[in-house]
Amino acid sequence: MLLDVICLSFIVALIRGGRIKEFPKFKKVVLLVITIVLQVCAAFFPTVGGIFISIAYVFILAFLICNREFEDMRIFLIGWFLNAIAIWTNNGKMPIDLEQAKKLPYDLEPVINGTNFKHSVLTESSNLPFLTDVIYMPLIIPRVISIGDIFIMLGAFLLVQRLMNKPISLLQLHEGKRYATKN
Repeated sequence: MLLDVICLSFIVALIRGGRIKEFPKFKKVVLLVITIVLQVCAAFFPTVGGIFISIAYVFILAFLICNREFEDMRIFLIGWFLNAIAIWTNNGKMPIDLEQAKKLPYDLEPVINGTNFKHSVLTESSNLPFLTDVIYMPLIIPRVISIGDIFIMLGAFLLVQRLMNKPISLLQLHEGKRYATKN
């Protein structure tokens, strides 16, 4: 979900004069690796995929908490919380509005027959439907997203913008002036 948003954010940051060398090192990146492995396991074992996805959400939470000093991680955390509530109250899967999903160029049969590892069909019995995937987003990669996804995408975009466009410190300004006067 985030790959296109992150790429777009890098492009915007580079256009604004951002520098990749300023990108920080996050703490506990292994937690993200574990999350990815759990989501891959969910794809290979869809009958218990909800369990893997739910556990993956705990590891994402741990990563976000470990890196909370980046203020945009807090926006991620809001999105995580909204999505986690929707997933955990719907048996480990995110319900998706089929009317919106029919606009996608993807096969919906696994969602409809219940074999999709990540999504289920949004029905009247789904819990917290307003937090589920009900918003059609046609660009850049077509998808149906949730309110939580909007927060996650916003957090990703702002984080990259902030990290690649750090203001110059007073020490850097002083060093720059001193260098300029020597030449």
